[in-house]
Amino acid sequence: MQSYYPIVLTAFVGSLTSVFSQVTSETYVERKSQEYLTNQARKEAVAGTQVDQADTSGKMVLEEKPFRRWTVVPSYSHTFFNKGREDWQRATLDMFYQPRKDLLLGGSVDYLSRPPNDDDVVYSLNASWYPLKKLEVHGEVSYTPDANFMPNNKYTAGFQYIINSQFTALLDVDQLYFDLKNSDEDYDLTQIKPGVVWWFTEESNVTLRYAYGWVHNEVDYDYYSAALNYGELPRDGQLTLGFAYGTDPELDLGAPGALLSDAYIGTLFYREPIKPNLSVFAGVEYVYRLRPNSDEELYQSITPTIGLVWKF
Repeated sequence: MQSYYPIVLTAFVGSLTSVFSQVTSETYVERKSQEYLTNQARKEAVAGTQVDQADTSGKMVLEEKPFRRWTVVPSYSHTFFNKGREDWQRATLDMFYQPRKDLLLGGSVDYLSRPPNDDDVVYSLNASWYPLKKLEVHGEVSYTPDANFMPNNKYTAGFQYIINSQFTALLDVDQLYFDLKNSDEDYDLTQIKPGVVWWFTEESNVTLRYAYGWVHNEVDYDYYSAALNYGELPRDGQLTLGFAYGTDPELDLGAPGALLSDAYIGTLFYREPIKPNLSVFAGVEYVYRLRPNSDEELYQSITPTIGLVWKF
């Protein structure tokens, strides 16, 4: 069990940090629903080659499962606003390839429609590597051609380190560069996101994250997030609940009058395996956004998301 649990633990951290990101990340203040999918795929790709089974003497042994090197993760989200704002849409396709058990390579295409802006398409490459059983390091590079509201370039690097059987430390750093075609000004944005995961069972945990960011080395902001991931449901279902408060610049990009404004964010996701290599999930995110430098409401939004994780 000792050789198996650290790998599973390191990978599984991502599924929680994603949705609230920071999940989903990690990361729901950071690609939120999409990070949930990608990090869940990472967990399954790394840990999915092994399974615990009891032998005839009642002791736990490890048995190899089919090694599926590819993981495909499509998803779709639709955002509904109040106050007469137009709906937003998002469609994402993530693909992962695992050349060996300690390395995962990935890429994604992310289509975002955020009226009244023109649409943006984001292309990303990422990698996750386990140099040690207790250490995972990862990075991602994203590019948006002719960006209307998303950053032209984004660079992310981070790690997850297992302190002991109950606690895992997280750290991510983001650098975003903007040179939008509808603006004469270019600027950059930096975010630092530490966090910790508490595992109260092998399948359930709580993630706490803090993010501090700044623009032009002048304007700064922060936000806080907490997520509960419960993985001991019938049929191996997984329930994730999260809450965040603060400024999430990537969430409000494209929303007039909302840049760097605070918001209350609640998220609920459920994942259900339907085959050994196929899972479906659905979730909803609620946002109550405040006006900049004010406690008055700017808007409210609800975003349902659906998707699946397919391994082959």
